Amino acid sequence: MKKAVIGIAIVVAIVAIGGVSVALLRPELVPAWARIQTVQAEDYGPYCKEHEVPEKFCTLCHPELKEKLLLCTEHGNIPEDICTLCHPEAQQKYDIEMCPKGHGLPKHFCYKCELESGKEPTASSNLVNDGWCATFGETPAPGKPKVSKLLPLVRFASAGLAGEIGLATASICEEEHVHELSAPAETAYDANRYAEITPRVRGFLREARFDLGQTVKAGEVLAVVDSAEVSTAKTEYIAGRAALSLAEDTYRRVESLMASAAIAAKERPAALSAVNQARASMLSAEQRLRNFRFADEDLARILKINDTTPILEIVTPIEGTIVFRHAVIGEAVEPTMKLYTVADTSKLWLWIDVFERDISQVKPGQTVTFTVLGTASASEEATYTGKITWVGTEVDEKTRTTKVRAEIPNPEGHLRASQFGRARIQLGEPHKALIVPKEAVQRYESVDLVFLKQRDGVYRPQRIKTKPLGRGETLEVTWGLQPGQEVVTAGSFLLKTEIMKGSIGAGCCD
Repeated sequence: MKKAVIGIAIVVAIVAIGGVSVALLRPELVPAWARIQTVQAEDYGPYCKEHEVPEKFCTLCHPELKEKLLLCTEHGNIPEDICTLCHPEAQQKYDIEMCPKGHGLPKHFCYKCELESGKEPTASSNLVNDGWCATFGETPAPGKPKVSKLLPLVRFASAGLAGEIGLATASICEEEHVHELSAPAETAYDANRYAEITPRVRGFLREARFDLGQTVKAGEVLAVVDSAEVSTAKTEYIAGRAALSLAEDTYRRVESLMASAAIAAKERPAALSAVNQARASMLSAEQRLRNFRFADEDLARILKINDTTPILEIVTPIEGTIVFRHAVIGEAVEPTMKLYTVADTSKLWLWIDVFERDISQVKPGQTVTFTVLGTASASEEATYTGKITWVGTEVDEKTRTTKVRAEIPNPEGHLRASQFGRARIQLGEPHKALIVPKEAVQRYESVDLVFLKQRDGVYRPQRIKTKPLGRGETLEVTWGLQPGQEVVTAGSFLLKTEIMKGSIGAGCCD
């Protein structure tokens, strides 16, 4: 029995000696509370065994310490005294248990471990990763500075404080939307359905058969002109036709006489030359009448009745409405004088001035909605819809815009040429879009930012991608939000100032 007791005592002594040796030589292998304090360690007071840091620095057990202690905003808002990345000596000084993953931070205060685990940040680790840098990189645009990978949560001391300072929220909703481009525009007559009527001869106006606003059909006579040129052209045509008939008869007679050897063969070339000269003169006179818009039936009638009157009927080549008149009976007219203008107003052109930066988005076939400005109140402004038919090939050197042409149906004639307004060009097909109020969006580090309500008194910053909607107070969100999430509207700037307190400094490369 005595030997057994002695053996047990020896074993206990050996274990005790080994434990003391490990505690002295390898203190990191034992819990901090069980370590033997050396002369180098300071008296830091009570030790938090749960979180393995001095109690006076444990903001996990005592959140109120955050208001008293200096926090390291660069490494997770932990107390500056125990930030082992900024102060490596703190590990030994305060016997701090380190992160087992090698992040170089206290085990229970490592924000990197929390991010990797997907947990909500603790009271000491207020930095969150919204996924921006993983998606878009650390630089939002060329020439812009790096953005922070991590952004701090905004926490109020009490849940009711948000209402006291006037914070308001709105839910992200999904709506049917189509992207549009707005640009100034002006209407004009369709040049393919527009005709300026001129007499093409000198003379005097004998009749004016139509007035402004009347509709005409193609081929209708608008006016009648007395012209000596017309009379001369008719006479030359009649004479030329007669001379050609005579020359052809003579040629046939010569051919007959030559066949019977009654005349010499040398007479044939002279007769043939006379035929060709007569035909050329007749064709010249005929072409002159055709230039005056005489048709085949008119030429046949002139020959039939030997018509040499000076009358020239002025006809319209298109169907439409008389939109201009300068015809006055008895007035002397010139070949290029505009007597009437006829336009088909059932379809108009729309000239749109698109800025150089936007022209690449515009294509033929896109739908255009035109709103006439200045004709009524904003709620009563008339709108018309058409299609783009042509996109210009040059940029105006002064305005830096490109002309785009659209066709606008105008069956009732309410739209007039030279009216100004705004054109909205549909750039894509209708789609579901997430809508966020502009009031909720703040600009931070050259990126759009909103604040999501996590719960009462807690708000998480979230960077987003947006597109303009062209309807004033809302934007489309293309990345960063989901339907139903609540964002802060009124008071969002106040939350932005909270995250700007001090430089976060945790860039994408950290």
